[in-house]
Amino acid sequence: MVLSYVTPYIRHIVVIGLAAVLFAFLSREPTGGVGKESHEERAVHNAGEQLFTEQELAKYDGRDGSKGLYLVILGYVYDVQKGVKHYGPGEAYNMFVGHDASRSFISGDFEEYDSEMSDVSSLTDSEVKSIVKWKSFYDENYVYKGKVIGRYFDKNGDFTEYHKVVLERVARAEEAESKPKQEFPSCNVEWKQETGTKVWCSSRSGDGIERGWVGKPRRYVKEEDKTPYCVCVPDGSEGGNLVPFDNCDSASEECYVRDDK
Repeated sequence: MVLSYVTPYIRHIVVIGLAAVLFAFLSREPTGGVGKESHEERAVHNAGEQLFTEQELAKYDGRDGSKGLYLVILGYVYDVQKGVKHYGPGEAYNMFVGHDASRSFISGDFEEYDSEMSDVSSLTDSEVKSIVKWKSFYDENYVYKGKVIGRYFDKNGDFTEYHKVVLERVARAEEAESKPKQEFPSCNVEWKQETGTKVWCSSRSGDGIERGWVGKPRRYVKEEDKTPYCVCVPDGSEGGNLVPFDNCDSASEECYVRDDK
């Protein structure tokens, strides 16, 4: 049964539980071998990576007669045989093996497989970046086997256009996270010789994204800041580091700042 009815909070707890269980078995030794591969499956990419079709990968689900226990994330294949007590048939995370269920690492829907679970386009950039962190977990703790031909890799083992977009989204998330977080959006600023500097707020000031409120301009002052700067604050956000501009109505959405101050 898919956990579509589970609240976001509960899904978050479930995913955290998955992480805890996986990390608990990092140091476990393999409990079984992997079956022999067919001649066709031994065809390798020029980097020594094995390329799997989705049909070939389905043979590695750990069931009777299968060839092993392979998990896929973002098109990359890992041997998770040493985690058989979690990934094996009938175990909690068996849905993750034999196919790519990348989105489930974020959604928490991992009780029943859906063929579109490899599609991460509905996730935010930050959530996609989190899946890349999960991939790092498998890089560090399980045996890498190759790639799946399909959504993420073409028949030559090269990135598909879809995969390139995913990488761009991860880069955007990393860039956004590297920028200092600002509690309030910055003001619009304009300078004219006749009037000096004008600061004002709008519903799109700061990042250009419509936020549903305008705000009032305030000087944002911190001890470590040599130069105060202007931010837009909603009604009720007063005091502390937020200081009204001199000679400006505190209820106004715009102020003219004296440049000689």
